[in-house]
Amino acid sequence: MKKFVKWLVAVGTLLLVSGGYQQEARAESVGYTVNAVLPKNQDDHNASYFALRVKPNQQQKLAVVIGNQSDQAQKFQVTVNQAVTNANGVIDYSQTAPKRDSSLKVGIKDIFAETKLPTVTVPAKSTKKVYVTYKMPAEKIKGMILGGINVKKLESSQQSAKKGVTINNNFAYVIGLRLRESGIDVAPDMRMPAVKVTQTNSLNQVAATLQNPQPGMMRGLKVKAKVTKSGSDKVILQNEKANMAMAPNSHFAYAVPWGSTQLKAGTYTLTIDATAKGGYHWHFTKDFEVTQKQLGALANKYNQPQKSYFWWFVAGGVIIVLLLAIIIYLLLKNRRKSDDDSAQKK
Repeated sequence: MKKFVKWLVAVGTLLLVSGGYQQEARAESVGYTVNAVLPKNQDDHNASYFALRVKPNQQQKLAVVIGNQSDQAQKFQVTVNQAVTNANGVIDYSQTAPKRDSSLKVGIKDIFAETKLPTVTVPAKSTKKVYVTYKMPAEKIKGMILGGINVKKLESSQQSAKKGVTINNNFAYVIGLRLRESGIDVAPDMRMPAVKVTQTNSLNQVAATLQNPQPGMMRGLKVKAKVTKSGSDKVILQNEKANMAMAPNSHFAYAVPWGSTQLKAGTYTLTIDATAKGGYHWHFTKDFEVTQKQLGALANKYNQPQKSYFWWFVAGGVIIVLLLAIIIYLLLKNRRKSDDDSAQKK
């Protein structure tokens, strides 16, 4: 049965990031450019993304210019996406239908009349303005709404099939979109509502759900994690990650891989210490269960204890050295005997 790889190395979201916000996207290297037409209510004039100061009930049409630098007409897909935090602890503007965080009261889909535009065709060597419209709710909001306008060139003719594998090269560019009604930043926060054992890419891990329930961005996030048997101080698993970030009102699964360690059925404790830019610090401990049923479901060859052949290699090396020593001894002994025989004949 043929295997199909629909998205390979790409949704090349070539994002230009500055402080966690999505910058202006220019894509000359792939034949097109994307630029924001910044309105008068832009409250950060050093930014090339939409950094807007808005008011309750405000309605506004935003313009993005797509420039086609190729010799043929090109088609583009334009979406407006909610900013989320992906599994790597990176703010992600590319997901068109992310899982909504429970703390998100007003998001991109709540204020934009249309988050997926009809296909846009731009003639060769020309530009076209594309418009998206939002309307703020009547009730005043605190903090920010963060998202991005994603522009992807549709590749209909650059598909190749070989040995049953279909490869689509899709490049997408995003212009950041930050809307707020006040110039006062809301402090981020962190919660750890859940811990469970799971598996990603056939590798077992302990996954902790880390949530930022506030409409403020979290930067410079560093997490230290350790797993112990419940009631014990002996560390069974541990890891550390730095230089992460979290979007406002978002969550992600922070993973502690098992590696070659095999957890047994029982109760364990996950301890998390997290810090973020601005002097923020959070400490969490939470017990979680590992059942025999879960272990059976998670079993895979990558997580089985690997047999160690170290001492076999050591023994083999010793035997080889001994054999060489014996051979050299016998050769020397034989040579000495030959020399003695030659001397006696003389």
